[in-house]
Amino acid sequence: MTKTGISRRHFLVALIAGMGASACSSIPVPKMGEGPPNVGVRSAMRLGPAPVKATDAKFAFTEITGAPAQHIIEFSRALKSEAEKRKLTIVPEGDPSATYFVKGYLSAIGDRSGTLLVFVWDVTDTSGRRLHRVTGQEPAAGSGIDPWSGVDASAVRTAAQRTIDDLVAWIS
Repeated sequence: MTKTGISRRHFLVALIAGMGASACSSIPVPKMGEGPPNVGVRSAMRLGPAPVKATDAKFAFTEITGAPAQHIIEFSRALKSEAEKRKLTIVPEGDPSATYFVKGYLSAIGDRSGTLLVFVWDVTDTSGRRLHRVTGQEPAAGSGIDPWSGVDASAVRTAAQRTIDDLVAWIS
């Protein structure tokens, strides 16, 4: 229990439920420890097909918030690596050739049973209109007082891979 009387598990459920409500879609929320180890949950809110498809699509990741700097750097590197493997074009934030802008949020939530890396990505067009949302959570190996200390490189790579997989599927 926290000082406010809310357990971390209840906080996690409320956080993800709130994200789902704001997206006008529901997100299944498994309890930590359920299911096979290292299997994440991912969902996407498709507001419609991608207006710009395949090799013409260029993504600029404009902002990643919610995580310590070292995790944002690690996540950015993993996104770039996965994008290169999948031939998804990522351009720098200020590049005028970008057709999509991606703003993301990372969170780590932990308790005695483990840590979850939670991610939310909104994809907008050049006018700022949201076209697509990717959300997911990835179990991490560690746990502790600071949930970010439990987020390992494997969880970051898997979350980045799931993000890029979804973006590739959306523009295909």
